[in-house]
Amino acid sequence: MNKEKLKKAAKCAAVKSLTAAGHILIGLFELVDDMNFLRSHQSLCMGMSIEDAREYMAECEEYHRTYCRAFNRLKKKGWIESKEIGRLVVETLTESGEIAAIETMLGYRSPLLPIGEYCMVIFDIPEAAHAARDQFRNMLKRIGFVYHQRSVWCIQKEVSAGIRRIVNILKIEKWVRIYKAYGN
Repeated sequence: MNKEKLKKAAKCAAVKSLTAAGHILIGLFELVDDMNFLRSHQSLCMGMSIEDAREYMAECEEYHRTYCRAFNRLKKKGWIESKEIGRLVVETLTESGEIAAIETMLGYRSPLLPIGEYCMVIFDIPEAAHAARDQFRNMLKRIGFVYHQRSVWCIQKEVSAGIRRIVNILKIEKWVRIYKAYGN
């Protein structure tokens, strides 16, 4: 019988009989369980009570589960790929994953430019590259660029380095120009 089943059986028997021996048996099983936990997590438990250490471990396990779910979602979207290098498996961002990461950073972490300054993107991507053009235009919209006229987009954030990287990934650099513009 494994330890957990034995513990449950002892607890059940003790609760039913409410004898002193039953309470002692439960206490012994809990003590043994606590000692095993402390032995297997010695460095973690330094300066912590057993309850705090268990709570911390539960939080770590929940964080690990959340991380694994998010990681699996990124793999399903095709943003992460696995590569074997010798005996190691290395996870890397795909090009679409890198674009998504840059886009997220540009949308939320880009500093505002001073009043009257803009990052302006002008492009004339041919019909032969319509998929890249549509992807680029939609990305500009999601980041917060404002459409001014045909293929001219502006934003009042410093995003030029990230846009250049995306342009390079999409291989549309010969059709896209990025400027710092001044206006009112």
